[in-house]
Amino acid sequence: MTNSEYPNLFSNFILAGNILKNRIVHSAMSTRFAKNGDVTEELINYHRNRAKGGAAILIAEPLAMRRDQASNSRVRVFDQDNLDNLKKWSESIREHDSYLLTQIQEPGRGHHRSGRKTNAIGPSALPDDLSWTVPEAMRKDQIYQMIDDFVLSSKKLMLAGFSGVEISAGHGHIFHQFLSPWSNRRNDDFGGKLENRVKILVDLISAIRSACSKNFIIGLRLPGDDFIEGGIDETESSLITRLISLKTKVDFFCWVQGGHHRSLEMHIPDMHFPRGTYLPLIKRLKDSTNGTPVAAVGRILEPVQAETLLSDGVAELVMLGRTLVTDAAWGLKSQQNRDNDIRKCVSCNNCWGIINLDQPLQCDNNPRVGFKNEIDWLPVKATKNKKVIVVGGGISGLEAAWVSAAKGYDVTLFSSSDELGGKCKLNATIPGCETLSSIYDYQKVMISKYEVDTRLNWFATYKDVIDLEPNEIIIATGGKMLWPSNLPKYFRDDGIILDLREVISNFLTVSSPVGGNLIIYDSDGMDGTYSAAEYLNSFFDKVFIITERELIGRDEPVVRTQSIIRRIYNAGIEIISLSIPSEKSDFENGLFVYKNVITNKESIIENVSLFTYSTQREPEQSLYNELHKDIKNIYLIGDACIPRSAMISVQQGHYLANSL
Repeated sequence: MTNSEYPNLFSNFILAGNILKNRIVHSAMSTRFAKNGDVTEELINYHRNRAKGGAAILIAEPLAMRRDQASNSRVRVFDQDNLDNLKKWSESIREHDSYLLTQIQEPGRGHHRSGRKTNAIGPSALPDDLSWTVPEAMRKDQIYQMIDDFVLSSKKLMLAGFSGVEISAGHGHIFHQFLSPWSNRRNDDFGGKLENRVKILVDLISAIRSACSKNFIIGLRLPGDDFIEGGIDETESSLITRLISLKTKVDFFCWVQGGHHRSLEMHIPDMHFPRGTYLPLIKRLKDSTNGTPVAAVGRILEPVQAETLLSDGVAELVMLGRTLVTDAAWGLKSQQNRDNDIRKCVSCNNCWGIINLDQPLQCDNNPRVGFKNEIDWLPVKATKNKKVIVVGGGISGLEAAWVSAAKGYDVTLFSSSDELGGKCKLNATIPGCETLSSIYDYQKVMISKYEVDTRLNWFATYKDVIDLEPNEIIIATGGKMLWPSNLPKYFRDDGIILDLREVISNFLTVSSPVGGNLIIYDSDGMDGTYSAAEYLNSFFDKVFIITERELIGRDEPVVRTQSIIRRIYNAGIEIISLSIPSEKSDFENGLFVYKNVITNKESIIENVSLFTYSTQREPEQSLYNELHKDIKNIYLIGDACIPRSAMISVQQGHYLANSL
């Protein structure tokens, strides 16, 4: 079925003899929904929902295709124990006229967590410069055994109803390590000249092709540019692609940027990267495929992006990872011209951070990932009407309000601001953070759809709430930044020093430089602080970030921490770590004194035009404390309860409202 708005996106395509219902491919995403190495209902739900929601191909997460890959969260393929459940999984996808593939992936020396791997393998005994893990250099017999293991498991998957595999030779995984002269220093058949470095892939692809049916799809994900000196660049990637396409049969190619090194953050571009991050690179590399179809991947968020890249001939297929995590029905809604109903990916990479902690996949903008009824979910209608009051127009309060209203309750929402979105909206005004608006934009659509009585610029009082005779009260009044304890409070009370949120609000209307030095005291450690620092950098001669920690961005996933550090250093912002403000600072005269927390040594920065702080939040509970004495059914959510991430704030508002 085609679509008049997006005719290319919803046109059929033949891949390895398989007729695809459209051009949408779910990119491989680890979910951690497997348990004890087995298929679970959550794992099936996740993929079935995305097949039902419009994806033509579902590339599942890497499975345990070799015995030494066995883990709790990797489904075992190397033995026969899971055959029935693997069939159940594949059949759940075919029910929706979609195809299930999996990704062949071996990390090798790659390691995203702290500490070094003790059982890593690789082409050469060279350290991974992220974790410093030194792998065992593989012998030839080990290489051939690995190939045999992947081939045997691919055949088992085919017999279980899987339609193909995608081989991951990007992202710093082991095949990437073999391809790159930066990590492969072998002097045998698998190292040295380019033809030898591609041999492991050519042998693997050819062996799978021989073992499986002609309709078994084999895709290959390659590095497009490592952005590492001595690694694979665009020219080398083009040569690799051309050579492989001449030596063996691949059904589709795709390329990614970055590697398992200092450029790790580039392989999953966050909100600070341009939309369609890889598209210019993909368009240039397409000529090297010998006519093999191409799948475009990398921060493709909206259907119009997908349609444009297809119509421009950049690719034949559109790969969506985080986009389909956020909204399983992205394809269905696009096809039905319901673009405004799509919950859009924020590109925050918290999903990556969660799975890197070996926890089940979650999303800032989708509190129902992996639930059975995820597609176009609506709560069960209440049998009895209630009056629900929500105080607070941030993302936690908005989520609670629309879900309560969708249940059929009479909902009134108070917001002290003239706009909805809370601190999330303020953060979204900072350049590079615009996609944060995706969270509250969707919530506002639902607020309107379910006719929530929304009262803006209304600082709700005890009387305002009580007069409405509520059955349930939800307090989502947020929190305020804690004052740095070692500075005199009169600086705050007299308005001499404002917190970073207040500073950003003020500077939204400033167009000319201020000059002098800006000091930001950081005990928050989150991306919003550093995005604000980048924005303010253009107004001052120099920006300093003072933190008592040894490193900035420590509470973010490593891919975001890398992105933060790269941006901050490129902006020329100076980081002063292991330090706190001193009470000896003389802000009226432009002197800032800071103290090292280890040595107690004090230092001075002169010509300070502005000092501000970004700290942990203190819950705002004054209204709750008034009401709690007289009202039984009253709840705290979001920062009003305890300081929370956007993900947890949305989840808490969602789950609470659904339980009322």
